[in-house]
Amino acid sequence: MKKIVSDRVRRGTLRLLVLSSLAEKPMYLYEIIKSIETKAEGFYRPSTGSIYPVLRSLARDGYIIIQERDGKKIYSLTDKGVKKVEEIKIEIESLFTRDPLKRRVIDLLFNIGLTVHINRKKIDDKVLNQLITDLEKCMALVEEAIKSKGEKTVTQV
Repeated sequence: MKKIVSDRVRRGTLRLLVLSSLAEKPMYLYEIIKSIETKAEGFYRPSTGSIYPVLRSLARDGYIIIQERDGKKIYSLTDKGVKKVEEIKIEIESLFTRDPLKRRVIDLLFNIGLTVHINRKKIDDKVLNQLITDLEKCMALVEEAIKSKGEKTVTQV
């Protein structure tokens, strides 16, 4: 099993994973890292270097508080953080929509990822680079559509 390189996980995604972990209980840094690794089924383990800036940002935004216990920092959700986690849950539930058009988009994206993963040794870099370019264009289209509605994109969470 190959682990995902930490810099490939976008900061917005890492914020969601940290919030999701802290929704379970207040945690020390090590517990947050282990929780995320468990959620990712071992495919991703964030480094302390990627987690610290996210924790500082979440604290600055008022989603978490940082307290000291036994000489260690413990992180927990604020009321604002709990509310944000609830909003995220609603957004995630909407991913599993019955709307056939939205469901088709989600299925295609999932199948692309799965196909690339299964065939990763058979696909050359030229094809992967073209796929990345095409997917980045698709992401830009989606983000532009979201922004035109005045909403925040995942990368802006």
